[in-house]
This record gives sequence, structure tokens and C-alpha cells, in this order.
Amino acid sequence: MQNIVAEIESDICTLSGVKSAHVVLSPAGMEIDEIHIVASHDKSPKHLVRDVESILLNNHNLRIDHKKVSIAQLKDMEDAEAVAESAASGRAAERIRFVSAKSNTYGLRWEVSVELERAGIPAAATANGAGSRQNKARLVAEATAEALNNFLDDNQAVAVEEVIQTNVGNRHKAVVCVLSLLTDRSEKVLVGSSLLQDDLPKAVVQATLDAVNRAIKPTS
Repeated sequence: MQNIVAEIESDICTLSGVKSAHVVLSPAGMEIDEIHIVASHDKSPKHLVRDVESILLNNHNLRIDHKKVSIAQLKDMEDAEAVAESAASGRAAERIRFVSAKSNTYGLRWEVSVELERAGIPAAATANGAGSRQNKARLVAEATAEALNNFLDDNQAVAVEEVIQTNVGNRHKAVVCVLSLLTDRSEKVLVGSSLLQDDLPKAVVQATLDAVNRAIKPTS
């Protein structure tokens, strides 16, 4: 499969309105996990996905689940060309985004489930433990890190080191998350923050993403 990725990307780029295409293979390299496309508004996303399915079937005898195809449509040609150029140079990566954080209490224990999304593809993870306020914050960060790891390369992993709740000025509170980004060659400390209002889980997820989104590289 590796030897035809460039050909598949080239074929997809012949479709009307498509400015760039990036194919992500499974860890074993035997099948397509994701296809990320940057396009103008010439066609609807559903129409583009059907075109992609057709070109893969007709040119390569490949069938793909439509859910694996993400379409980023940009408002004008200038934006599309800028993103396409960035993708070609290997710098483009969809940001990982917060979707939800849902919690339940079981006696003295607390469980949280965090869902994230990247380029239309979801990932979720759950953590549970004692339900103290400080431990709740750490559990959210750990669930977030576990979900994040689904989006990273095989040689990357995120671990939670510390979660701090602190005052900012006289009126505001914030959450600060300290993480380690591990690779096969190094360990890098990442720090992210988010204002804490009424929703502690959301603030912790956002602080974790604030640290990670600026440091990770796109999957390949």
C-alpha cells in the first residue's frame, strides 16, 4: 500500500475543487485509515466523498468507509492555496478539538469520559478514581491524554505529570496542565492553561489540548 499512496493522493487531486489530499495508512501500512482533503466550495462534502470513493474503486479497486474521509472547505481560493502549500511541506495538521467530558459519581469514586475529535475522526477514553476535587482534575487530564494518544504517531505518547488549579489576578482562576511528550529519542515537557469558570472538566481538557496542539506533529 505504501508504494501507491502518492498515486492515490495525485488521483484525488484531479477531482474538481480539490486542492490537496493526504492519505494516512494504518500502523501496519496495509490499509487506509484516513484521507484528509482541502477543497474549495465547488462541491458539497457529500459529493466530494462520493467522488473519492469512486476514484479509489475505479483506479485502485479499493473500497473505503466514507467516515474515513474528512473534507476541509475553505472560503476562498487564496486560503485553499495557502493550506495546500502548507500540507505539501508537511506542516499541516488538523487541530485536536474538545467534543465532550461526561462524568458520573459512584459513592466516593468518580468517573469521567472525554471525547476528542481530529479532522472529523473521534477518539474517547475514560478514567476513574477517588472523587476529590484535585483528583477529579487529574482524572480528566489522564482521560484526555489517553484519548490524545490515539491521534499520535506510534513513536509519540503523552503522559500527565501535574494538574494545578491557581488564581490569576484577583478575580480569575485557571487550570495549568504539565505533560510529558515522549518520543523514541526524547522527552519534552509541555505546559498548557485554560481559564476555570464553572466547568472543571472542560477547563482541564482545554488546558491539556493547549499544551499538546502546539507541539505534536501530524500523523503519517
